[in-house]
Amino acid sequence: MLALTPLMAIDLTSIITEAKQNSSMIQLIELQRANSNLSISMGDIEETVGLDVSGSVSYSETSAYHPNVQNFEIYPSVKISLPNSGRSAITISANPITTALDGSGYWSVSPSVGVSHTFRFGDNGDNLSDLSYAKDRVTMEYDYRSSLYSFENSIYNKIVEILNYEKKLLDDEKNILVQKTQIENALALRTTTEGSPAFQDMQVKLAKLENTKASTLKLIAMAQMQYAQYTGLEWESVEEIPEADLSFTYLPTGDANVIAAAMDLEIAQENLALAQRRTVVTSTGTKTVPSLMLNGEAGFDYAKRATESIDYSVTAGATYNANNFSTNASVRMGITESGTVTPSVTIGGAWHNNPTVARDVLEMQRLENAVTMAGINYQNAMLSYQESASKLESDILNHQLSAAAFEQEAAYREEVLKQTAEAFNRGLVTETELNNAQLNVEFSTYERKIYALQALVLQNEAKALQL
Repeated sequence: MLALTPLMAIDLTSIITEAKQNSSMIQLIELQRANSNLSISMGDIEETVGLDVSGSVSYSETSAYHPNVQNFEIYPSVKISLPNSGRSAITISANPITTALDGSGYWSVSPSVGVSHTFRFGDNGDNLSDLSYAKDRVTMEYDYRSSLYSFENSIYNKIVEILNYEKKLLDDEKNILVQKTQIENALALRTTTEGSPAFQDMQVKLAKLENTKASTLKLIAMAQMQYAQYTGLEWESVEEIPEADLSFTYLPTGDANVIAAAMDLEIAQENLALAQRRTVVTSTGTKTVPSLMLNGEAGFDYAKRATESIDYSVTAGATYNANNFSTNASVRMGITESGTVTPSVTIGGAWHNNPTVARDVLEMQRLENAVTMAGINYQNAMLSYQESASKLESDILNHQLSAAAFEQEAAYREEVLKQTAEAFNRGLVTETELNNAQLNVEFSTYERKIYALQALVLQNEAKALQL
């Protein structure tokens, strides 16, 4: 029976390390984490300065200055967009650059520089973006860590399964040996004869025990094959199992799942608040939170004919959007080369109805329902965490009590073996009683490993609840 114990052994830490290196599941977990990290990082990239260059070329048969003269015109423009909340923009243009094709040397240019900036009197969504980013980070890290713990636990549980089968195989071998001994003794003492009903009954019991052993061997082979699939390693006896740390501290705020649910609630609340700030739905329609865009432009017109002339212009304007209307105003100051100033004022406006009032009302109701649902999900997540934490604390306590009782039993088995060996040397007990005492001590070896592995499973469960 002692020959059933594998001759080779490997420490548990090496098994886990090599299993992670060999496992395609771990490779998939790492790739999923890398992809999630890339997706989240893409949303974290800040916008940079945008540059938009455009232009066109045209040909015309006449111009305002040179009737019936062919002209060549170029319209270059460069727009620089700044990455701020007001979407500031700087536009540089020279529209157009004109030259006559009659050989007179006439040409003109109208360069200008314009600046615009929009002030929004409401939330720009930065808080919502920060919440979504933080929630994605928490979820990604939790999924990654919990997947690693689940992978380790699957190996621990498979090793426990194999050890239990091997322990059962020892017991099957013992039962077969005892039954064979009983048959041999019965024949030797002539308490039964071959072919008698009593002998046949003992043979049937022996056949059942051998069938049980055959079934156990098949279970061992299947479990070892699954172990090889999990780890990429052939089964060897496990030694040097590290001691588990079963300290667990209940987190008042819950684990990462609870924190993610709390962030989902904040996101839902922020979505609703953002919609309420941007759009106020009333009985008369939808009121848009006002925004104000300011713009200014400076430029000059240069023309070379028989003489040269330069005219300057400065323009400032503003556009205001609110409710269902918008209004705009601009002031332009034209300045001639001689110093003559020509001011002009332009005022414009627009009004529109809101054809989506009903949809806006429904959208607001949907956002309110989303807040309620997120609140319920958060409460359920916290309740689930509390239940899991309570169960884990109970499992840890039960394991510690069972392990302590086992150690007392193991010490008792060692003492029984010692006393039985001494009695056997003096001829006071049979060899069968000595073998039984030795087998019980061998059982303790298996059971001690099983308790140590079960403690590591509980340790990983505690780690997962403290992420």
